Amino acid sequence: MTKFTEKAVSNFPLAYFYSAMQAFCMRIGAIESPLERLNQQRTQQQQLFTAFDNAYQQSRKSMTTKNVGDLDKMRDNYGWVMERVAALWAEKLDEDDLNIHGRRVQQVFKDYDFRTTEALVAENAKIDNMEQRFAEPTLAADLEAMGLTELNRRFVAKTAEIKQIMQQRNEENSAIATGIVKQTRDALEQAYQQTITYLNAVQELQPEESISQAAQYYNEDFRKIEQQLAQARKGGSVSPGGTTTPTTPENPGTNPGTGGGTGTTTPTDPGTGTGGGGTGGTGDEG
Repeated sequence: MTKFTEKAVSNFPLAYFYSAMQAFCMRIGAIESPLERLNQQRTQQQQLFTAFDNAYQQSRKSMTTKNVGDLDKMRDNYGWVMERVAALWAEKLDEDDLNIHGRRVQQVFKDYDFRTTEALVAENAKIDNMEQRFAEPTLAADLEAMGLTELNRRFVAKTAEIKQIMQQRNEENSAIATGIVKQTRDALEQAYQQTITYLNAVQELQPEESISQAAQYYNEDFRKIEQQLAQARKGGSVSPGGTTTPTTPENPGTNPGTGGGTGTTTPTDPGTGTGGGGTGGTGDEG
């Protein structure tokens, strides 16, 4: 018998709060139970989430979401081209003095398991670490030999722009935290706490497998969101092999997948998740 985590979300920045509520709505929506009160509560939860989503998208903070998505697409294209060029030099050139450039640069992408579908927080951290490697004299010479120096400069510059906008979105100043956004968030959070209290009470009195499964999946969603938030607040670092410290993804955050997996997302941010806000995956992280 598994119960839902009762950890507070009051201190979550908007995008991480959004991710948690999105994941929660999805998980309880999949519960198969005859409990009428559960049906009423999850209907209310979804309605309040929709109201919060609409308010969030209309707020000044969410106006930067499209900017993040556009920048992320450009940044991902730069990274994809760099990785592909390096792979072609490594695989298609027979001369050792040429393909060595491609092999070394390609290895950096492999070491950090670079993926353009990853949540923004995790991808940003990986690129920061990769850039430290590319700044080394040997790898800098490799990039220059393959004509990738300028592309790498833009790759890093777009990442810096994304991080700056994400930081702005993470700052819940009074202009954003008041008014309709705050009202809809407070209502959603109150309903969330009431629903969790009810579901956990059911699990104490008459445990249901469907609720246990939903709780297990949501607890994993929540754990990943907490880890991404901790990483964002600490500045994050990424170890070779793609492992982030403390862990991966923007927020940011989640657009949960089936089977207990999640992506990261915030409203209308493309490319993070199912994988970083809203309907899709970049994950961010605002």
